[in-house]
Amino acid sequence: MTKVATTLRDLYDPQRQGTAFAIDGLVPAEELEHWLKQGVLGQTSNQTLFLAKVNAGQLDGDIAVLHKAGKNPIEIFNTLYDREAQASAKALERWVNPRDSLAFSRETDATRAADGAAIVAEAQNIQALSPWVFVKLANVGTSPDAVRMMLRDAVLTGARNRRLVNPNITLVFGAHHYVNTVAGYIEGLEAAAAAGADISGVRSVNSLFVSRMDTAVDALIDKQLVSSTDAAKQDLLKHLHGKTAMAHAKKVYQMSRAIFLDEAFHDPSGLFTDLHDTISELRERFKRLRGAGVQRVLIASSGNKRPNHYSEQIYILPFFGPHLGNTLPLKSLAGLQERLSRSGIPLRDTVHDPMPWMIQNGETIAAWEEAVMQGGGRSSKSPDEVLRLVRDQVLTPSNTTLTAISDELRDKGAKAFADDQLKAYDLFERKVQSLK
Repeated sequence: MTKVATTLRDLYDPQRQGTAFAIDGLVPAEELEHWLKQGVLGQTSNQTLFLAKVNAGQLDGDIAVLHKAGKNPIEIFNTLYDREAQASAKALERWVNPRDSLAFSRETDATRAADGAAIVAEAQNIQALSPWVFVKLANVGTSPDAVRMMLRDAVLTGARNRRLVNPNITLVFGAHHYVNTVAGYIEGLEAAAAAGADISGVRSVNSLFVSRMDTAVDALIDKQLVSSTDAAKQDLLKHLHGKTAMAHAKKVYQMSRAIFLDEAFHDPSGLFTDLHDTISELRERFKRLRGAGVQRVLIASSGNKRPNHYSEQIYILPFFGPHLGNTLPLKSLAGLQERLSRSGIPLRDTVHDPMPWMIQNGETIAAWEEAVMQGGGRSSKSPDEVLRLVRDQVLTPSNTTLTAISDELRDKGAKAFADDQLKAYDLFERKVQSLK
């Protein structure tokens, strides 16, 4: 008989390192402590989330003090962001086993994301804040070079104090970008091991952003629906709404297991043939790294972008399984907690399941949730089948690919973080001017 989870803590299996949950956002200390007691294992942040806290006026007193101490807006930004990281790290240390921790993810400077040397230097400084911090790389692009350089330089410059950087590779939207960043991570571990470092203590997550992929593909589906007069085609397109990100993330997870857990990667629809050799090569290279830990896939940007149309747990319920994490905004976290306490959730590795084949809308939310928790329901399709249909029925007629869409989303995300960091600087400047 399948066991049922009734708390967040029940959902996490320490032996299999999943499913781990983090708070996505900067919250008051007492709220963070509350969720850590419930079983949350980490916290993620970025420039946009930090700007929201500044806009809310929660840091006005600190800004005034730092301004009077002679700090400029950039120094104020980094000082206050570092304080957030250190305070959260201390709370995590009190409540979370270091073996399980998702840590506090502190973003590097988004305005210098293309400057590899600057990222390397800043990564060292951020990691020095606490071992309970992950260094969030603002955008490593499509090349593994930035990750490799960061890890290699981490061991060279951190050898004296035996401190290696724990990377959270962020703004990963597509499978090709994912594999490239994993290549960089493994190359970095190889460089660290060759330099004599103990790599067994390095922890890492790869943050796969999901919700915006559905937003982008759903928009293309809507255009197809407007132009199509074929009833069968319209029905098929309606069934594809809200399924691309889930199917894609499940395939990325399979790639992760192939590389880090020595499993075969199956691609029956031939959607990722250009990645097969790289995945096989990375699997063999990782096997040769003695003591290296598995890099978790961290489901990110998992808030529902279409409330009352899709389930609030559209990017939560399908992603239970080993070596998986999920970083949730408070609303999503509270909704998950409420479901657990009200009716419980079967303890199953839903990430391995096929996907319910039903139209997702406000009327089918409950049926969809039940189908996901029970293994796909009476009618289901594999992630491969869904992605093949998306390619043939949506992307090809729109003259685009999932890789093109995901790369554009990644670059837009990097720009948005940089813009919000500059907005924070400007806001600090205006606030300190008002103090004069």
